[in-house]
Amino acid sequence: MAKLGSPKGFWDILKSLSVTQISKEANRPLSVAVVGPPERRAEATQMLFTPDEPESPEGTTRTRALPEPPFVQGFDAMTEAAAFPRQPGIFDLVIDVGGGREGVPEGTPVYSVVELDGWENTLERILEDRPELALPLARNFPVFRRRVGQRIITQTAVANAQFALVTGVAEAIPITAILLPVNSLSDIVILTKNQVMMVLRLAAAYGLSLDYKNRLKEVAPILANAFGWRAIARELVGAVPFIGFLPRAMIAYAGTVTVGKAAQLYYETGETVTSSQARRLYREAYEVSRDRVRALAESLRSGKGGGGGGGGRKRLPAASGNGASHPIEETHPAEALPGSAESP
Repeated sequence: MAKLGSPKGFWDILKSLSVTQISKEANRPLSVAVVGPPERRAEATQMLFTPDEPESPEGTTRTRALPEPPFVQGFDAMTEAAAFPRQPGIFDLVIDVGGGREGVPEGTPVYSVVELDGWENTLERILEDRPELALPLARNFPVFRRRVGQRIITQTAVANAQFALVTGVAEAIPITAILLPVNSLSDIVILTKNQVMMVLRLAAAYGLSLDYKNRLKEVAPILANAFGWRAIARELVGAVPFIGFLPRAMIAYAGTVTVGKAAQLYYETGETVTSSQARRLYREAYEVSRDRVRALAESLRSGKGGGGGGGGRKRLPAASGNGASHPIEETHPAEALPGSAESP
């Protein structure tokens, strides 16, 4: 058996991740109704199947692994006379493009393009109201893919930032280590597992097969970069132990976003990011992470949890031992760019 800290041992840990739940979620059957005049229904249905993404370069092919096509049915109206089903639960959602709400059965989830002021707002509201359908919607209807992909990336980046914050508290206040087993390898494994699962969820959203063999090209850079993030974080924070978790959380956030956007670009176009593109993505994500990490830290400090599993059990300490705060703007994210040996 390979040692835990070796590349093979680490790869064995990642292979132990189960994709069954992702596959089950992504391949959930969908039933959608489009209601309105025939020409508007046809237009809406075409839009559902039109990707909101760049077209792949000529000659680029990517194997798709979609289940049976989603069930999409059209009706002139939601009345009984228009043969709209009266039983509840027939459709996961109904998109109204001009049929009106007359006769709508009680409990039917209707999203009116007119009432929601346009197609884009309608798609966003669907994802807000039905997050459990986000993955199958994206997998089956290309118009949702970029939106869902961005949500997956942001959610994973926030989760990794929050984890880095909480484990940072355990290191800054040793007694909390009783509740949180913290060491370099366990931190790396959890953060990297989250990134790998993010990439697999993105693959599912883009209609691709869910297995490590087919996803190796996207997962391999994550493994290559996995072991550098804590060393970089220590370099950035220097001798300021009580704010160490803040820049480290920013690194975890920015590194995760960069990995996600690189995978998303590959799934949309078949192109891989260049070093300069990766640096730009990382710097942009690092800047965005400032406010996000501050908000997460404040939530944890006030005991509100931050909405990512941190709960109210941990409270962040003051910025430093002498009462002075140290601005995290003084850190230098360029030293922790993906694609190098010292990437988060």
